[in-house]
Amino acid sequence: MLKLSLIIPYYNTYDYTIKLLKELRLQKTDEVEVILVDDGCNETRFDEFTEFKIIHKEHKGACAAWNEGIRQATGKYIGFIDSDDMIMMNYVDELIKAIDLELADEILFDWVDFDHNYVVIHPTARAIWKAVYRREIVPFFDETYVHHTDVPFQQRLHKTPHTMFRLNKPLYVYRSYREGSISWLRRQGLLKNPGES
Repeated sequence: MLKLSLIIPYYNTYDYTIKLLKELRLQKTDEVEVILVDDGCNETRFDEFTEFKIIHKEHKGACAAWNEGIRQATGKYIGFIDSDDMIMMNYVDELIKAIDLELADEILFDWVDFDHNYVVIHPTARAIWKAVYRREIVPFFDETYVHHTDVPFQQRLHKTPHTMFRLNKPLYVYRSYREGSISWLRRQGLLKNPGES
């Protein structure tokens, strides 16, 4: 079994995603698989990344893309990366070291807020990309959600008894404000989950 599966759902973020994939190419080892789920874009410009698993599917939203990645993942641990975010140069190396040490079922880490330029130390945040998770505890996403998709994931995860450990290192770079992103659309009142008025 591979040690780590990294899942990236893709939807019209090419300029950001190509940079992310190039960085992952530099960091990838035989112990890691990268799964990019193309959510209905039929994007062929990633075909050069033959070392990655590229999945093309009908457009059904981010949660369905996450779920397809989970179904395809074969790693001992699963991590999630948003397609418009970035990773630090030691991201994979530090996570593999932590996995080898059997530190916990959920291995958390700090991150950098790209748009505000500061390190975030907030292990209780709902973001799914703040940690990697032993595959046995990873829940599926609620596909009825179009934003705050992390909330039902975290609720389901917390119902499963598991151990946690936090690395005191920033490994992820989050774009907290990108025009057109799900977070941006939600703030503009353009996205609602079922039942929201």
